[in-house]
Amino acid sequence: MKVQVCHGKTCTERFSEYINTRLENDKAKFGLNIEIENSPCMGQCKRGPNVKIDGEIHNYCNPAKAAELLKPKPKKKK
Repeated sequence: MKVQVCHGKTCTERFSEYINTRLENDKAKFGLNIEIENSPCMGQCKRGPNVKIDGEIHNYCNPAKAAELLKPKPKKKK
């Protein structure tokens, strides 16, 4: 899984580096198989900080919300 955290000016001013820290900590703690990288501006500054997970952009992120997005979804029972 590829995770990109926006580090454009607006997202950085809204503390996107804390999102990186949380994701790196969760990766180590839970042994997640994810690749985390900084991204240039995603062009959605008004809705930042932004996190892109496998090509899908998630807006208004904070460290807890970003970590929640990486949790596996429970399988539905049939």
